[in-house]
Amino acid sequence: MLDLPDQFLTLQTPRLILRKLEITDAEDIFAYAHDPQVSTYTLWEAHQSINATYEYLNNFVFKMYRDGTGMTWGIVERESGKLIGTCGLHVTPVHRRAELGYTLSRDYWGQGLMPEAVNVAIAFGFHVMHLLRIQAFCAVENISSARVLEKSGMEFEGILHNYVFTKERPWDVKMYAITRSHDF
Repeated sequence: MLDLPDQFLTLQTPRLILRKLEITDAEDIFAYAHDPQVSTYTLWEAHQSINATYEYLNNFVFKMYRDGTGMTWGIVERESGKLIGTCGLHVTPVHRRAELGYTLSRDYWGQGLMPEAVNVAIAFGFHVMHLLRIQAFCAVENISSARVLEKSGMEFEGILHNYVFTKERPWDVKMYAITRSHDF
């Protein structure tokens, strides 16, 4: 799907660089992915060891790169050069639709960094991937994530009851979306 040189897959904002992940990013990812607070509202459990992070990279991220089913960027803080999170678009090509997902180190919460990353990922999705719809969901209780999606111009479409079953329970989620007809 994305047969582009790495430099074209790198996105920049005033405070961030979004780039392809590499195996050498495992320690930075583990630094936030093992935090139970970071994974509270994710579909994955907190990483218990660096091996879980290697499995995530090899069995999810690098597989997605190989299969061309989307893009996950590492979010790097420009000032420090540190990888502080991820942001990705997981594509359903036949429908020209993608699911947006993201994670950010707790040390960087509340600074407006995630809407900054999400905005450039959305623009990439519409302009480069030629998507028609980008959607995202968050647990009804996850007020911070809902705020990120709203700040990124996504519209609330409703609550989906028992939409996912993870961490031994069903979750009601808020569904958000933005479509190509929105100035992209």
